[in-house]
Amino acid sequence: MIRVENIQKYFPIKDGFFNKKNGDVKAVENVSFEIPEGEILGLVGESGSGKSTLGRSLIRLIEPTNGKIFYNNEDITEFSEKEMRKLRKDFQIIFQDPYASLDPRKKIFDIISQGISIHNKMNKSQIYDKVLEIIKDVGLQEEHLSRYPHEFSGGQRQRIGIARALVLDPKFIIADEPVSALDVTIQAQILNLILALKEKYSLTILFISHDLSVINQIADRVMVMYLGHIVEIANTKNLFSNPKHPYTRSLIETAPQIFRKNKNKTLLKGDIPSPINPPSGCVFRTRCPNPCEGCKNGNIEMGLIEVETGHWVDQCCVNCT
Repeated sequence: MIRVENIQKYFPIKDGFFNKKNGDVKAVENVSFEIPEGEILGLVGESGSGKSTLGRSLIRLIEPTNGKIFYNNEDITEFSEKEMRKLRKDFQIIFQDPYASLDPRKKIFDIISQGISIHNKMNKSQIYDKVLEIIKDVGLQEEHLSRYPHEFSGGQRQRIGIARALVLDPKFIIADEPVSALDVTIQAQILNLILALKEKYSLTILFISHDLSVINQIADRVMVMYLGHIVEIANTKNLFSNPKHPYTRSLIETAPQIFRKNKNKTLLKGDIPSPINPPSGCVFRTRCPNPCEGCKNGNIEMGLIEVETGHWVDQCCVNCT
């Protein structure tokens, strides 16, 4: 359904009296991947790695600097604003903060039905029936439609956000850390709800998270991102049982484990470098626990190679084991 070829997203840095360009924040750098129809692709990485920027670039909420995005084999990077407007109902997003993403001045019915009013030609009765159907699908009741966002808990507000995304019958949804602001028990409920709705509505989902336990529970495949680059892609079972990239191994080993203690954890030193001035060659080389000669010299470029069927790893870091 979605195919991405060499997507880049740079944010210009401007300063001075004449607002002169002084550099770029290289948020996403030459990223390529595919999302088959009906799949949940997990996107994981540290804060600042470019996950949300990549997700929003896919549906052109922010315009990519370079590269191509194909939706059902159509290059949507060439679409005009008018053409994209017609396509918007196929793309929806579930935001991280379930309160900030809802207009506090509007009732829940108005929040959910707004998209229908813009994109579909329905009468008031049809709109109400559609909203009522969706609100029940996400576990809320009819009486909730007349209330305001502040009258709900965090988990209920996220259900409202999911209902707003589903009401237009989208084909592709970006879930941008939809459970990170919720309690653990509520997280499990929302994840189970997303899985159930995915089956009912035949959704394709890019699920963004920094929590590996969440990704392990919900994703069919996992894509690991570091400083704007994709460093590993594999199906969920293979990635967690046999990670190839040292960054992926570190993320898995340092994730909180209940009743398990691993004394040989691969702890990364330092912080993620600045995307304004990333390291030359392999961007992970400054934190790699066992860099190869190519890494140390900065002479090897980033790029994925297939080491096993369906398991892709950055070509430089295959040697850094």
